[in-house]
Amino acid sequence: MTNTNKYYRAREEALLALVSIEEGLWAKEALDKFTDSGDKALSTEITYGTLQNKLLLDYILGFYLEYPLQKLTPQIRNILRSSLYQLQFLDRMPPKKVIYDAVRLAGRFGHKGVQRLVSGVLNSVLREKRWTLPEATLERLSIQYSHPLWLVKRWYQDLGVRETEDLLKWNNKRHDLCVRVNTLVTTPEEYSRVLTDLGIAFRVDPEIKQALYIAKSGSVLEMPHFSEGAIQPQSKASMLAAIALDPKPGEMIADLCAAPGTKTGYLAELMLNTGHITAIDLSLDRLDLAKKNLERLKVKNVEFLVADATQVNLPLQDRILVDVPCSGLGTLSHRPDARYHKTEASLLELPKLQLSILERAAYLLKPGGILVYSSCTTEKRENSNVIELFLKENNNFYEEEIPLIRGLYRDKYGYQSYSHKTDTDGFYYCRLRKR
Repeated sequence: MTNTNKYYRAREEALLALVSIEEGLWAKEALDKFTDSGDKALSTEITYGTLQNKLLLDYILGFYLEYPLQKLTPQIRNILRSSLYQLQFLDRMPPKKVIYDAVRLAGRFGHKGVQRLVSGVLNSVLREKRWTLPEATLERLSIQYSHPLWLVKRWYQDLGVRETEDLLKWNNKRHDLCVRVNTLVTTPEEYSRVLTDLGIAFRVDPEIKQALYIAKSGSVLEMPHFSEGAIQPQSKASMLAAIALDPKPGEMIADLCAAPGTKTGYLAELMLNTGHITAIDLSLDRLDLAKKNLERLKVKNVEFLVADATQVNLPLQDRILVDVPCSGLGTLSHRPDARYHKTEASLLELPKLQLSILERAAYLLKPGGILVYSSCTTEKRENSNVIELFLKENNNFYEEEIPLIRGLYRDKYGYQSYSHKTDTDGFYYCRLRKR
């Protein structure tokens, strides 16, 4: 396949992925399904970049269309979006080539009139700038950084305008892939030598030597020794949750809400594959995937249990990780499609569920045992507010400092990581000890 054909195929794969995302697939699932013969790095860039800027792209297109974008078919709508993204944000191919391929794609999914529409709109964008951003600050931020207005308003109330804009900018950056070197299989030094020998650029995290950052270029499945379990894709923020629990070899550990098992695997590694971990989740399918992945990582001390974390029965545990279901608002930089699935109403029931899971974990913990509550959201209502309610009703628990976590914002209870300040996802951690 020539480079020209690979480029066209990458655009086609990105289009198919974007349409399937509109129909309900998550971005990662869609890319796994459709990226095969094209330039995978480019199709991923176009897909994620279009999602990260979708509100802005739709806003701009509105100045050049005679009728609403939603009246077009999903295929033509996303041809316009993805092509405009390339014209506005990428310089890999000449604009004429971008438009030529867009018209070619439109011919596959529509008639000649649609091809003329695509050509006319994209050429008009190149010739003249008709659009300006809204003057009102919050509306401008919502459009400029493509985050729902309700979410921008919510962050503005908690963080103020400057912090909100910094967070929005962070969410729209493309970040290197973070992987954890699995010391049950190899060492960070050995794996670093493998990458160096292959000419793969990387950097080591200054605080977690197992955490390596690698420029994204295709599927992680193609990384050296992935199938042998040498590495696991995992954000630094996710690793910090396991580090905060500080599990010891030989202990009994429970990981509530464990799927997809990424933190479970790190707990097993920190325990040197000894002791016993019970990985609990409501979803049998997700636990099955976790089991297969942990087998790849050579993990041998985990038992999988399908159960409701608010009602599960276990022997008393030495330590428990409570990584609660949450709004996920701290991981939008890695999951740009998630911002369009969230609603303000969907956040209301989460604190009640989180508190219920935390209460059950407290019941299952030995006296003197340690419990870590973590979430991947910036929402205080799901973080320090939940801990405050819990401590009011459970005076046999007290908060402990987490000495291994540095540089995070100290909230009323626990540690809050705001993405743009700490070069990691927006996570919250609180470590509690039972008297």
